[in-house]
Amino acid sequence: MGDDGGMLNLKQLKQQLQQGEVAPVYLIQGEESAVADASKRLLKSLIPEDMLSMNYGVYDGHETPLAQPVGEASEPPFFGDYREVVINNAEFLTASGAGAKQEEAIAELAAYLKDPLPSTILVLVVPGAKIDARKKISKAVKKVATIIDAGVMTEDKARAAIRDDLRQAGVNINAEGINALVARTQGDYSAMAAVLPILVIYGQNNAVIDAAAVTKLVPKQLSDSVFDLVNAVLRRDVTAALGQYRDLLAQKEEPLRLVALLEGQFRLLVQIAAFVARGYTQGAAAERLSVHPYRVKLAWRTVQHLRSEDLDAAYMMLVNTEAAMKRGTVDKKLGFELFVLQFAGNNKIYGA
Repeated sequence: MGDDGGMLNLKQLKQQLQQGEVAPVYLIQGEESAVADASKRLLKSLIPEDMLSMNYGVYDGHETPLAQPVGEASEPPFFGDYREVVINNAEFLTASGAGAKQEEAIAELAAYLKDPLPSTILVLVVPGAKIDARKKISKAVKKVATIIDAGVMTEDKARAAIRDDLRQAGVNINAEGINALVARTQGDYSAMAAVLPILVIYGQNNAVIDAAAVTKLVPKQLSDSVFDLVNAVLRRDVTAALGQYRDLLAQKEEPLRLVALLEGQFRLLVQIAAFVARGYTQGAAAERLSVHPYRVKLAWRTVQHLRSEDLDAAYMMLVNTEAAMKRGTVDKKLGFELFVLQFAGNNKIYGA
């Protein structure tokens, strides 16, 4: 497909493969692990199970020299239609990749890409970092590869995709159910896909998946609990904040880890407040910060009620609390509780 053909989503890839359209080179790019994994499963299904040991190879770019999978891609299949070679973590395509150490193998790959074997399916996976378009090897890959979009989904795309996944399984979820699922997973499609099997089992035995079912079936993520805790702190609701914090400690969460997560959430709020003041859109802020759009949406909503100077002061208060906990001048379990009490005593915060 190459540069002129755009990017395929998972549904389009499935349709092409069902129609017998198999490309010699695929590039799976993006952080949405559920999409990347599903794409790899679809491509793997092109090799019959009894041929996998002979015609299917998976390599990790972090561990295996590039010369090995490139050499295998150049070989015809054993008694089958296709040989498939998957290179996970193909970081030689990114700016951070250690390409200098593998110049010869990269040159061999570039030569191969000029005339790839039609009997080989070469799958290159770049899970997070963007491809460095300036590199010759990146240009060579993009010229010939069919590119599969595994980028982070927006909330709307994630909702539509999960509804489609459930519909294909013959399961219905109502509006309250999908809202609860999005909230429970912080809008992360991969997190939703991870709980899909249990939702399908429930849905096949019940009329509809509603909010109560989602609350019962989908465990609350730590990030969601931290978000609730931050909001309780911002409301200066000491009882709720301390109660939620002690619940997390009872679940064996480490005090320093919790404080570090809270500090990260406050840092995000400070950054979002700055972007709001500069007139950024939510999408632009998410892209600049490399943060999931749903987290930005929630933070955006939160900072509307806050003054940036109060947020800055609260963030520094938490940074100092963490430092004191690490030094041992404040008890690890009590450090956060002291921060909450100190924060709550500041009547300027949260629109007071």
